[in-house]
Amino acid sequence: MAGEYGTAQDLVIKSPVLVVGIGGAGSRIAKQASAAIGCECLLVSNDKRDLGDGRSIFVNTGAWVNPSGPKLRSFLGAKSDQVKSTLEGYNTIIVVSNLAGKSGAAMAPLICNTARQSATVISFAIMPFGFEKDRIFNAGVSLRRVRETSHATVVMDNDAFLDNNPELSKEGCYPLTNSAIVEVASSIASKGVEPDMNILCTSKPQKDSEKSLRDSVSMLYQDVADTAAIQRTVVYVMGGESLPLGALNQLVNNARGVFKEEGTTEVSMSTTAGDGVRVHLVASAPQKTRFDAYDPLGMIADELDWDEPDSAPEFELAIPVLE
Repeated sequence: MAGEYGTAQDLVIKSPVLVVGIGGAGSRIAKQASAAIGCECLLVSNDKRDLGDGRSIFVNTGAWVNPSGPKLRSFLGAKSDQVKSTLEGYNTIIVVSNLAGKSGAAMAPLICNTARQSATVISFAIMPFGFEKDRIFNAGVSLRRVRETSHATVVMDNDAFLDNNPELSKEGCYPLTNSAIVEVASSIASKGVEPDMNILCTSKPQKDSEKSLRDSVSMLYQDVADTAAIQRTVVYVMGGESLPLGALNQLVNNARGVFKEEGTTEVSMSTTAGDGVRVHLVASAPQKTRFDAYDPLGMIADELDWDEPDSAPEFELAIPVLE
């Protein structure tokens, strides 16, 4: 992969490109995305089972079997020099993390912050299901930090996808949302992406392409509080080569009609294997989203010690034993 891509609105994607996967889900998606893009891949995790045989950074937590997020950040912080040297030499770094997972929420902000020092950073963040109440706050805090340390952020909301497809199990959602991230990341690597916040919505493979579009739009309207703030949308029609030209033209017109007043709409066609049509929708939404409510302290973030994420390093105190 070589050269520069993107429009005047987009971030310009410069090679060489590196895809970084954090934690279990991030590592699995990153390997697929790097293969689709044709670029190098780096995996970062505190679990050796996530890393495989490729390039990786193992965050050794020592005797800590189940470290907290702050503790995990402190272990990654101890490897800051290794992380920095590994990320050097790339012009564009795509970071993939599941913020519902402890590894992703803890380490993604640090990786993005280090990568930003030398490269353009595009982050993909997966948000938790609504029933994962114990993970929502940490995911919201981590997302805010990831946004601030990335040039562009693309968010996949698992909860909105499950609301659209209540018949699916939790495990049934993952292959569909993960494949949407891979396919959109591959397109972004060649075409660019709108800076700041972008919402990624998708659908199940369906014979009815109009229903696929409606499902993606429904996801978007769950995540964006004010649709008038949408500046730009890109519609990816996966498997669109199987549609009759009349149906394809109707789909394109409907997509542009939905967002006529909100902003510009572009349509991208891609060829995929399998039955049915999937519609991925990426909307630029720099204003308020549902994720702001995940982090209620975000509104006063400027008053807090926001420059460095909280961590829990080890300190040995020379306290004598008094008997």
